[in-house]
Amino acid sequence: MKRYLVIFSTMYFALFAESSYSTQGLVIEKSGTMYDNTLDIDIHQNADSRSFDDIFVPVLSPDSSIKDVLDVYEDTTGVLSLKDLLNKAGDNYTLQAKDIAIQEAKATRASVYGRYLPSLDIGYSFNSSRRNVSSWQPSTNIHSANASVNWVLFDGASREFSLLSNNALIRAAIADKGYSQEVLFLQVVSAYYDYFTLKGQIIAMEQKKINIAANVARLQVLYDAGLETIDALEALKAELSLTEYQLENLKLNFQQIRLQLSLYTNTDVNKLKLDSILMPKYNQNQSLNITMQEEQAQSVEYQIGTLTYWPTISLFDTFTWNFKTNVNSSGNALLSYNYPKEQNVFGVSVTWNIFNGFTTNRQKEALRLQNLRLKKGIEYAKNEQSNNIKFYKSAINAALSQIRSAEASLKSASISFENISQKYNAQLVNYNDYLDSLSAKYNAEATYIQSLNNYELQKANYIFYSGQMLSEYVD
Repeated sequence: MKRYLVIFSTMYFALFAESSYSTQGLVIEKSGTMYDNTLDIDIHQNADSRSFDDIFVPVLSPDSSIKDVLDVYEDTTGVLSLKDLLNKAGDNYTLQAKDIAIQEAKATRASVYGRYLPSLDIGYSFNSSRRNVSSWQPSTNIHSANASVNWVLFDGASREFSLLSNNALIRAAIADKGYSQEVLFLQVVSAYYDYFTLKGQIIAMEQKKINIAANVARLQVLYDAGLETIDALEALKAELSLTEYQLENLKLNFQQIRLQLSLYTNTDVNKLKLDSILMPKYNQNQSLNITMQEEQAQSVEYQIGTLTYWPTISLFDTFTWNFKTNVNSSGNALLSYNYPKEQNVFGVSVTWNIFNGFTTNRQKEALRLQNLRLKKGIEYAKNEQSNNIKFYKSAINAALSQIRSAEASLKSASISFENISQKYNAQLVNYNDYLDSLSAKYNAEATYIQSLNNYELQKANYIFYSGQMLSEYVD
């Protein structure tokens, strides 16, 4: 009778072992269909741990889907949508630098306008001379001030070609800023869906840990009663430790993604709302990167025109005022002739370079070769864009197939786990079969989440490489 009482007590505790388990600070309680777990480790008591707790609540119940709780929070304060992230990324420091580059190009063009205006130079000189004709004759000190105006009337159209070249550089800078913005938006979208992929993996790993921990408690009771071997118990404990290790690694990667999004958007990113990207139109626009390269090539072509063989024609006017000390100009006719009190010189200057060692010719040839090199790069970029469009159009279809496959795999893995779990509780299968089935179930669910996010990312890739604007496809 006593023996039957011991066996009954042991089975009673085994049945309720999943409800409460406490070891090494790990506390897991089961009430109805909800689980809750807390790690009593000092390193998790910092602000990052609190933010993780806020991001990953509510804890998933056994009959819930991970997909349904990816963007569910108890406190919805500070939740950002994908549209919010793109708007904030539009003021990224990198894009601010691109705006400055546009202003720089405009300032360079403005300097060319100044070459159409006359230039004004002023100067001062001092001249001291002494003639040794007689010892009593003092030295002559001459002070001169002058102002010179020079106006270039014609320079072989060099200024006109400089303006055209700088206008092309401004358009190139604008296209570069637009392309950089789209690249940044694609990086934001990629990190955004990586955020939810990792979050799904973390939730799945948390649920796996809860299940293993509950079974560790169950086997501990059976082992204490002599109804289970030490091998089975230690194997489950080892799996629990490995799961915790993998979980911490996932959380570290998750934090890295959050920090990356914070860097892209110049804001603190914690909680995100899961949004979808609209199905793209299968259009092809020229990439802004190609437009930028075309404008750069056009600028080099205009620079060839700035190197001219034509003469430079200009007007000049120089006014000089001489004032001297020590000698009266009326007493020295020669000195008065050489240094008149006021003098104005006006004229036309024509400068024509006849020979300079073929320097101009070689500079023109170097610019032609540079222009040809840039055009070859443009042709390559066009072919690359065409190939990318074909690839990512196929990638969208492949992502849809992956979703269907992952969904079917998840359904099969869930059914299999339910059956294996019931058999394991009835001790009809060993812990290896149970662990394999458990891992398969949560891996399938994590893979399903990843396939959904991958589909959104492939749509974003197609939009980017087809030259369309990502912001137009995000509500």
